[in-house]
Amino acid sequence: MTYSTRDVSKLQKTIAPAVYGELDLDCTPERFRTKLGENSIVKDNPRIQALLADTDKVEFFRQLTLMGDPLADAFAARIPEMGYKKARAMLDKAAEKGIDTVPDAPKELVDLMRSVETVPDWVDWTKIEKASENARLLTALAGEAIIRVAFMMTYVNGYQGLPMVITGALTSDSAAKRMKETISTFKLATLPGALRRGGEAYQSAVKVRVMHAMVRTSLLKRQQVWDFNVYGTPIPQVDQMGAALGFNYMMSLHALKNGGKFTEYETCAVEQARYLAHLLGMHDQFLSNDPKQIVETWNLCQATLRHKHDERGRDLNSATVNAYRRKGKHWYDRLIHKLDVQSTRFMYTKMVGKRTAEAMGVHSPPSDALSFAALFAPIGVGFGALTGLKKIATSRTLIDRYAIAAIQRQLAKEGEAEYRTNAAEYNL
Repeated sequence: MTYSTRDVSKLQKTIAPAVYGELDLDCTPERFRTKLGENSIVKDNPRIQALLADTDKVEFFRQLTLMGDPLADAFAARIPEMGYKKARAMLDKAAEKGIDTVPDAPKELVDLMRSVETVPDWVDWTKIEKASENARLLTALAGEAIIRVAFMMTYVNGYQGLPMVITGALTSDSAAKRMKETISTFKLATLPGALRRGGEAYQSAVKVRVMHAMVRTSLLKRQQVWDFNVYGTPIPQVDQMGAALGFNYMMSLHALKNGGKFTEYETCAVEQARYLAHLLGMHDQFLSNDPKQIVETWNLCQATLRHKHDERGRDLNSATVNAYRRKGKHWYDRLIHKLDVQSTRFMYTKMVGKRTAEAMGVHSPPSDALSFAALFAPIGVGFGALTGLKKIATSRTLIDRYAIAAIQRQLAKEGEAEYRTNAAEYNL
C-alpha cells in the first residue's frame, strides 16, 4: 500500500495502534501555526496567505505534521520484544532477498515489505535510470563537498532539531556517523539498478525508514523529554521533505519561471527523487511530478512551521561543521577537511544570511570565499569538461565507468552504514 488518504489520523491509528492508539492526533502541536509571525519574510506573500486561508489544506498539513511512517513504526514497536539482533537479521534478509524468504517474519514486517516491494503504477524506470546516470558524474565530483551544509539547514529550527539533540548527534563523531548513514542512500541511488528491488539504494532506504521509526517510537514513550503537545511526532513527514525532495522544489521553481514545464533532465530527476521518497515512506502528497503542486506543498510545510531558536542548534551546527569525514590523517586529508569546513561556512552563510548564520554559531570570514573557490573551481571545471566529453558516444561509457568507480570509492572510504539507533545512548 501507499499512503494516499487525507485522513492521516485514522490511517496511523489503524496501521500502528501500539504507537498511535493512545496519542491525541486531533491536537495542534505548538510547532504548528496557521498565521505567519510579524517577522516572517513571507508574511506579505499573497500566495502563502491564500494557502493558509484554505482550511482544508491547513487541516491536512496539521495531520501530516503528526504523521510518522506507520508501517515502519508498527514494525519498530515490535523490535523490543523480538530482540534487535533477530529483528535486524529479518529486515536485512527481507530487504535483500524479498519478504517471501523470511517465513517466520512478523505481520508488521510483512506489511512493510509488501508495501515497499509493490512498485507504484506511475514509476518510469527509463527516466529513473537516466536520472541516475545524469547524477553520477556530479556525485562523483562533488558528492562530498555539499553534505555538511545540507544537514545544517535542518538545524536552524529548534522544533526540527530536537531528535538529533536527544539521539546524540552533538559530537563530531556522531554527526559524521549520521551524515554517512543518511547520505549513503542518496549516493547509492545514483548507481545502476540500485533502486530496483534488492538493489543497494533500495535496501538502504528500507533500513533508514526503520532506523527513523525506532527513534520515533522510542521518543514517543519518553514523555519527560518529548512533549507531544509541543513537538508533535518525531521526524514527521513534513520535516523529511527538505532532505528527500529539496532539489525537486528548486527545479519546480525554475520550471514555473519557464512556462511551467520541466526540461527532460528535470523530468527524469524528479521521477528518481519521488520514487526514492516513496521507498523512504513518504505520503503521496510529497510525490507529485507537477511543479505547481511541489511548490505549494513546500510552501505549506514552511508556512505552517513555527520557528523557534534553540541554543542546542548551535551545538548541532558545530558538530556538523567540524565532523572529520576523511579516512586518513595525512597532510592532504587535513587540508581537504579544512577547505571543506571553510567552504561549508561560506555556503551556509550565503543560504541563510549572515545574521541567522551567526545566531547559529557560524562565523564566516572573507577568507572562506577563497576556500570555496579552491574547492569548487576544480569541480566545476572538471564537471564541465567531462559533461562535454559525454556527448561523444565513445567517451560516454568510459566517463560513466569513472563516475561509478569514484562513487564506489567514496562509499568504501566512508565504510558501511550501520542504520541503527541505541536508546541507551540518548541524551534524556
